[in-house]
Amino acid sequence: WRMTIGHLIECLASKVACLRGEEGDGTPFQSVTVEDISRDLHALGYQLRGNEVMYNGHTGNRLASQIFFGPTYYQRLKHMVDDKIHSRARGQVQSLTRQPTEGRSRDGGLRFGEMERDCMISHGAARFLKERLFEASDAYRVHVCENCGLFAIANLDRNMFQCKQCKNKNTRISQIFIPYACKLLFQELMAMHIAPRLHTSIS
Repeated sequence: WRMTIGHLIECLASKVACLRGEEGDGTPFQSVTVEDISRDLHALGYQLRGNEVMYNGHTGNRLASQIFFGPTYYQRLKHMVDDKIHSRARGQVQSLTRQPTEGRSRDGGLRFGEMERDCMISHGAARFLKERLFEASDAYRVHVCENCGLFAIANLDRNMFQCKQCKNKNTRISQIFIPYACKLLFQELMAMHIAPRLHTSIS
């Protein structure tokens, strides 16, 4: 019995089977109804719906309401908290997206999915959202040409900047931070001859 109603019916049927000292038929597609089981239970001297009178274990007083219970077959699940507990401050990232790896076995990051994102949006927690999905994930520094809006080449050690597209050198080139996945998407679009252009506040 998987469904909740199946649990309740099993309690009634098992109680009848125990009292009769026989095995009950728990297979599906049987014509036996709850009314039939209740009738059998009542004939054995028990309450029609399987309720029992209970007493308070501390005071010995009778409880005001009757309690429904009966024998039910259970199997213990192997899910234990020690097997699931997981946290991470820093660790490996994927080589393609530079985002944290997945999974407890790989010491991966905790998933912050679409539903969690929507929840934070509804709370108006924009700063926390930026920290989770950007700063703690795949923030990446790029240099953008303010003339054409395409990625520029930068050599920070020599303080040299150049845009190969419009031959712009060392002037009107901005440094911004974007998600690495965004940079990857732009490059994939460029490979298909689609040129996405970034416009900074300066440009």
